Amino acid sequence: MKKWLCVVLISLALLAAGYIALPRYTIGQLEQAARNEDSEQLQRHIDFPALRDNLQQGLQRQLRESMGEEVPAELGDFLAAGANLLIAPLLQQLVTPEGIGELLRGGRELREFERELYRQSSPSTRQQPQVELDDGADWQLHGWRFTGASRVTADYGEAGAAELRLILERRGLRWQLVDLELFQTGNEG
Repeated sequence: MKKWLCVVLISLALLAAGYIALPRYTIGQLEQAARNEDSEQLQRHIDFPALRDNLQQGLQRQLRESMGEEVPAELGDFLAAGANLLIAPLLQQLVTPEGIGELLRGGRELREFERELYRQSSPSTRQQPQVELDDGADWQLHGWRFTGASRVTADYGEAGAAELRLILERRGLRWQLVDLELFQTGNEG
């Protein structure tokens, strides 16, 4: 009797350890795929339709909140529908394995594009302060945690501030990225 009880307890402990370790393994695989620019690996660990839908819903929610009471309800729905015509194709183009990989690497190319755009739009580059960013540093994992039985979040950013939160959900025996949140600089959320 004691032998069977011991076997059952050990089996349950191994299952629990595997359940806890699997999301961390998936987070590590996402990091490695982003670092190696491996699109196929990213596609295995990201549910792109769910990610696009969740991002679109988040953008719609922010749009409605930003309009507040300034716009009548009838016109607000019309504006939200118009915005959806722009948001969906934009997300289709941006939420790709390459785009998510770049985001996980810390957006170095996006920052360079932003700096170049800033230089082109300013009349005199001598008067503008030069912002030096450490383009060699990737975002690092600050921590991860279960937020539900089938939901995990992982926070990424530079030196001490989380700038990105990945939200993973269990899909059968696998964990996949289904949503993400960008934080304001210095906000850990």
